[in-house]
Amino acid sequence: MPTVDEHLEQALREYNEKVNALEDGGSPQELLDAYIHRGCVLSMIGSFVSAITDFDEAIEIITAMEDSGTSVDSGYFVKAYTSRGALEIEKSVKSMADDYRVAASRLGDLKDGSKYYDTKDIAEMCLDCGCDLVDSDLASDAIPYIEKALSVLVGKDDPWSRNRYMEACDLEGQVRMDTEDFEKAAEVFDESLRVGEELRAEGSLEDIMELVSAYVSRGDLAEDAGDMDLYFDVRDKAIAIMEDLMDRDDLDDTELLANLHGEVAQAYMKRNDMKTAEKHLMRQVAINLHGAKDYMDGNGIDRHTDYGSERDGDDE
Repeated sequence: MPTVDEHLEQALREYNEKVNALEDGGSPQELLDAYIHRGCVLSMIGSFVSAITDFDEAIEIITAMEDSGTSVDSGYFVKAYTSRGALEIEKSVKSMADDYRVAASRLGDLKDGSKYYDTKDIAEMCLDCGCDLVDSDLASDAIPYIEKALSVLVGKDDPWSRNRYMEACDLEGQVRMDTEDFEKAAEVFDESLRVGEELRAEGSLEDIMELVSAYVSRGDLAEDAGDMDLYFDVRDKAIAIMEDLMDRDDLDDTELLANLHGEVAQAYMKRNDMKTAEKHLMRQVAINLHGAKDYMDGNGIDRHTDYGSERDGDDE
């Protein structure tokens, strides 16, 4: 059975032949489609410079077609610009953002059945672009992508759509926090938690840490607003989920759990509830020691070594 790499190599050969043939006498739209497809294949095999070149060619064709009065399906437009932007992010955040902004101008026309896109493709593309922009501290530029993702996901009952809807809510919540729209941020995190808990109860939640993240962010907002009762409630829920994961040896980020215990301990100290604060502090210490033990065991370090004796021996 051919491997994925073999399939990609075969696809690249086919698109090389197609591009060469169309460059000698094909329609602009056929050549545009071939460039975009080959650019995607080149991207998947790691030939990023060549892929960008193909998307450059595709964008030139789009520009020429539209300048001549020929309409271009929004799928071609969005695919070319977002694909190039995603590749440019490593070398130039500005270039990535510029391409994403241009693509965003046509999101309103993008629909199920547009070239390259169905509803799931639209949602995934918008979430990917939105995450890129938020991670690059360009939160306001992510809003059109988040709004488009939500528009195609809201009201859908299948687990895949509801998981993506939750992700979109969490992403919007982060954007609203970054732009200091704290009331809206609280609203969308509450919605994310509602959907996330429903999915969890059904056994359909794909990423439990997405739910934890929403609880943590909601707690941050509650603390900033001075609503400490809500803060303790949502922090406890985040901690409970992570403690359960740790008990099952399924928690990757033990540092986050330890830090949450430490933050909650500090908050209880401010309330002069030293007994509860001490419980969280002790748990923080225990988790940190557990992490140190795992690190030492994983690296073959004897935790019972007398380092002072070794230094004495070296001196001899």
